[in-house]
Amino acid sequence: MPLVPHIFFGIIILIHLAGASMAIHALGQRHSPQGTIAWILVLLLLPWVGVPLYLLLGAARIRRHTSMRKSRELIESFLKTNDAWQESATRLSSLLTRSTGYAPCSGNHARLLRDGNDTYRDLLQAIRQARESILLEFFIIRNDPVGIYLRQTLEERARAGVRVYVIYDEVGCHKLPAGYLRSLRKAGVMVASFNGKRFWLSSILRINYRNHRKLVVIDGELAYLGSLNIGLEYTRSPRRTYWRDTFVSLRGPVVAQCILSFMDDWLRATGDILQGLTRRKEYAGNTQCQLIPSGPDDSPMNTWQLILLELAATARERLWLASPYFVPTEAVKAALCAAAIRGVDVRIIIPRRGDHLAAQLAMFTYLQHMQDSGVQMYAYEPGVLHEKVCVVDSHTCSIGTANLDERSLRLNFELTLLMEDAKITAEVASMLEEDMADSRPVSHDVWLKVSPATRLIANFCRLLSPAL
Repeated sequence: MPLVPHIFFGIIILIHLAGASMAIHALGQRHSPQGTIAWILVLLLLPWVGVPLYLLLGAARIRRHTSMRKSRELIESFLKTNDAWQESATRLSSLLTRSTGYAPCSGNHARLLRDGNDTYRDLLQAIRQARESILLEFFIIRNDPVGIYLRQTLEERARAGVRVYVIYDEVGCHKLPAGYLRSLRKAGVMVASFNGKRFWLSSILRINYRNHRKLVVIDGELAYLGSLNIGLEYTRSPRRTYWRDTFVSLRGPVVAQCILSFMDDWLRATGDILQGLTRRKEYAGNTQCQLIPSGPDDSPMNTWQLILLELAATARERLWLASPYFVPTEAVKAALCAAAIRGVDVRIIIPRRGDHLAAQLAMFTYLQHMQDSGVQMYAYEPGVLHEKVCVVDSHTCSIGTANLDERSLRLNFELTLLMEDAKITAEVASMLEEDMADSRPVSHDVWLKVSPATRLIANFCRLLSPAL
């Protein structure tokens, strides 16, 4: 018999055996029951598709990152040494302390930076004035006028003797030229990729686990975080689509928590422990803050989902959220609907037009359930809404990187700041009111008006929600 059929038959057997072995592996992972069933079916019935997908998106890819994280004892010791720890006063802060190791801390000053123009102006000035150290971490850095100016500023500070550390995500920065990174390193900037080395197969195999965090710490005394990336689209201009986004600047003990989060990510990315990055001890205000790192290594439940469930359960007057994506887990959807049925003013602002077509279509499928429960949905019209903001009642708010989708709830490494303070909560609520004034209410009628073909595609996209 010819040799070719035997080889082809052998390849088929090997692919099916690989699919079966990966199906057994998937059974032991922390997927949702629906996700586990989906993986097993595609691996057994369509191994030609399932095997490469599981290599790209499967849970085994996270082990390199989880093996490098700091122990709970080291986290607690660092924060207590830097006065960034106090006993949890509420059920939510206690839950988060047990989940992350990061406890609430008082004596902070938080200043809201409402859009990209405010953020870049303030942030770049602070970087130019840095005297000792700069810690900078972004999911996306673009090689456009904003990114180039940032690079030049970092290089100038590094040449002046400032210790500069940069973490970027290889997936988010896949379009960033290699020359950009070489120029930083040549100037003395320490640069690390969170997601493997550029162009290596290892980075492809970790494509599903992204460092979505955005964080900057200057001289151990001033921190910035939020959801802006580095790019020109976040600045207002009549010539291009505007990306609406928000940051916050911080002083006080919470800066030590930001330093520790960066050190933890540097450890994951490089295997090295940064030294000498303690915070100058100062109390700058009256805001209680709690930094909340979350990611696929959380146990037993993703911390960002834990926050949403608890905020929905404890809200008494209002629960306002803004997110570019609304593709929640069933647990989060049920919690939001239950809060609205209970009489809480639940409002969710989403973009009228987003940057992710599949996620945008999947959002349509939630409209009826949310509307029937009393949840009010708003579509932001002037541009692409990209902020991730939450307001609960009159005293609690959060700003961070986590979206209302399964990727943020299960897969991405995210960073959220929870703040307990009436003044900053009122400022964030006022900002969301302005965003709602620039939005239009979205009702289930929008879903009813779309064509049957679009409805079918949207329902299919919802099935893909864990990977959107």
